[in-house]
Amino acid sequence: MAGTAAPFSFRETMDLRAQEKALRLDADQARLISELESLAAPLLAGRARFAGLYVWGRPGRGKSFIVDNFFASLPLTAKKRAHFHDFFRELHQRMVDKPLEQALRAQLGEARLLCFDEFHLHDPGDAMLAKKLLEVAQAMKITLILTSNYSPRELLSHPLYHELFVPSIALIEREMTIFALNGERDYRLDAGSDAGLFSKGAWLRPGTPAQREALGLATAHGEFAVNAGYHTFYAASPPEAVLHFTFAGICEAPTAVMDYLTLCETYSCWFIDDVPLLSRVSPAAAQRFINLIDVLYDKQRQLFISSAYSVAEMTCGVALDDIGRTASRLSQLRLIQEPVTG
Repeated sequence: MAGTAAPFSFRETMDLRAQEKALRLDADQARLISELESLAAPLLAGRARFAGLYVWGRPGRGKSFIVDNFFASLPLTAKKRAHFHDFFRELHQRMVDKPLEQALRAQLGEARLLCFDEFHLHDPGDAMLAKKLLEVAQAMKITLILTSNYSPRELLSHPLYHELFVPSIALIEREMTIFALNGERDYRLDAGSDAGLFSKGAWLRPGTPAQREALGLATAHGEFAVNAGYHTFYAASPPEAVLHFTFAGICEAPTAVMDYLTLCETYSCWFIDDVPLLSRVSPAAAQRFINLIDVLYDKQRQLFISSAYSVAEMTCGVALDDIGRTASRLSQLRLIQEPVTG
């Protein structure tokens, strides 16, 4: 019939996206696409219900790529996409003058679909907020899609705190479809991967004056005040087109995710200088580096890093849960390297 819109087909959407990116979708990815397509019909028909899909697997398997395309292509206005750090930052702001459940309901608004990317829990405070999010989403009959590098039973894995989240793990396993997207291939390393502005930067090894000059990057030569909300930090060169920190200045200082998010609002190009072997710094400094890369990647900020080491060397031997994701993301940066001489 003339003028009638074609029915929504996520399979067709992803076939086109794969062609554009010169990617071949594997069998697991095809099954995930079918799972997502099965969620579309009730949403588009306006049938309110709690439904959920928990997608987990190793970094670079295409979880965010597929779910982001589902979110973007689904012809539904009442939908919301959230990233872990951004979501809880906004929630903390709303909780200044509202109790937790009221703040969550206000944040979710009229959304019938919530796509929540990079769901990971290491902090018991975050876990309690996530627990309430799951309960409120169920009460509001929201369709919830979570992506994670961890299976549900690996969430909040610290033995001192894990029991706090066991009831929420039971809710996830009882009420949501659990989908493991595993395999050996890291699609972020393919030429057709969707890395955006983040990968327009570079990994400089070891960061010689010539390498810096060719890219318009400065050598660290002082301390220059940079404000992030109520906090002041010190850049390694004047903060102009590029925000330049040494690793020590941004990761060994008492910085936090909220600071990185605030600075991202002003600066689109970052240079992290003199990154050491993470196995030789404190766990707190290494975790700050992991969190910083998460924020810069999600916000699609251009990133330059100088280090005497390769990505593999720099991340080797780090006993922090999220280091694999960090290594996968940093491996997308083009390598500018001085020839190794014997």
